[in-house]
Amino acid sequence: MLLIVSLNLLSQENISIKGKLFFSIDFYRNFSNLLVKINNAKEYVTIKEDGNFELFTLTKKENYKLLFYYGDIKFKEFDYKFEWTKRKRPKSISLAEKCEVNKSVARNKFKEKKKLKIYVFNRLDSLVLTKNDFKFQKKTSIEFVKISIKNINKYECYLEYNQMVFKILHLSKNTNLLKKIRKDVIGYNYRFNIN
Repeated sequence: MLLIVSLNLLSQENISIKGKLFFSIDFYRNFSNLLVKINNAKEYVTIKEDGNFELFTLTKKENYKLLFYYGDIKFKEFDYKFEWTKRKRPKSISLAEKCEVNKSVARNKFKEKKKLKIYVFNRLDSLVLTKNDFKFQKKTSIEFVKISIKNINKYECYLEYNQMVFKILHLSKNTNLLKKIRKDVIGYNYRFNIN
């Protein structure tokens, strides 16, 4: 009996699950300790700066549920098909499934003369506005909105939206206001890059 069990263990194939989670440098700057694991597994694997990761399992299944974490916050689930384990390249995985906000939403709001927003991410529970923030909002008619850490999977959506708002501010000659904008605004480092 012991011999049969040992032979079964030796014959099990180590299955490699390779993936690449796509995100911006700005996202990684804020969330550098990203982890991934197979559902019900105990071990986590750190996702590299370029988004690549590799998990191993002895269990052959049709699908593997991958769970993505930032600290103890689960921000994404992804069903990884067994057939992808045969690929030479890692499976591409998008951070957000769909975006409620993006650059076209910002552009359309501007064209329709609706109030724009600038999304802010910080680790505080609430958004505390300073006198400069109130001045900025009054001069630009743009509202600061706090994003919860639970929505980090939508970070790239908010980044794209904010970048379009920065471009709108440039085109409407409000670049001086961008010098005084809060540092926890998503995409802060891109505020003068209007390409």
